[in-house]
Amino acid sequence: MLRIQAAWRTFGVESCAMQRLRALGRFGLFVFLYWLVGEGLNRLLPLIHFPDRAFTWNAILANEFLDFALAAFVAAILALIFRERFSSYGLPLHADVGRLMLKGALWGFVPSLLILIPLFAVGACSFHGLAVHGGQLIFYAIVWAAGMLGVGFAEEFLFRGYAQKTLAEAISFWPAAIFLSALFGFIHFFFKPQEDWIDPTSVALYGIFWCLTLRRTGSLWFAIGFHAASDYADIIVFGEPNTGNQGQPVPGHLLDIRYHGPDWLTGGPRGTEASLLVFVVLGGLFYFFNRAYPAKKLDASAAER
Repeated sequence: MLRIQAAWRTFGVESCAMQRLRALGRFGLFVFLYWLVGEGLNRLLPLIHFPDRAFTWNAILANEFLDFALAAFVAAILALIFRERFSSYGLPLHADVGRLMLKGALWGFVPSLLILIPLFAVGACSFHGLAVHGGQLIFYAIVWAAGMLGVGFAEEFLFRGYAQKTLAEAISFWPAAIFLSALFGFIHFFFKPQEDWIDPTSVALYGIFWCLTLRRTGSLWFAIGFHAASDYADIIVFGEPNTGNQGQPVPGHLLDIRYHGPDWLTGGPRGTEASLLVFVVLGGLFYFFNRAYPAKKLDASAAER
């Protein structure tokens, strides 16, 4: 009997290890297929005059939703192959979708507004009215909102959808969250010009925060709303400079706010996500979100994940 129990325990350990290896393999397959199909699209899109990647509303709108469609397509194929539900990758369709996105949008917009208060107080930025007027104001407000929603869908699903789920099954939730969030920050550092250490660090920490919202709400809807509204507030409403646009505000931003304080305070050409104040904001976000969405009691196996 003791030999049988020992053999069963050994089998259980090996079975668990194999499950983790299979999950790691699915993660690697997702990355490979995303790269492969993406390379094919990079060769095809110029032939059909698809908008190049640029900081204009139509280019952002088209390319970001294409990025989301690409990641969702690859995930859907793998869901069929491995007999999983697509909704398990962070996008369940239920009655709370709109409410979670709106709550996320509010949580994303308010910190972008609050970080400007000390900048105005010390004279590091100044308000000069509207940057666009009349019909243009309405037009740009709408099309840029759609474009930033595309950013939210694309980046959240790519880094915290299928990839997060499968990697978490291999190495557990928080190690996967830290790895993918660090990767998110490194990509910002290496592929955007004029970056410093603050911007990719804050981006990585935002990634971990969005993983926390995924963990507590059970889906990506809150994170998508937050991500979209935060970028919309920073880049479009408050007209912050962005290194993706050569350190200048994007065309069609709504308010004429001029930033002229030191880079460590305003973020310089990188925007306020590269201000040292962003770490105060992030600390507040973690604290208040943890209070608003406390951890539920988990069983032992879930707690280990």
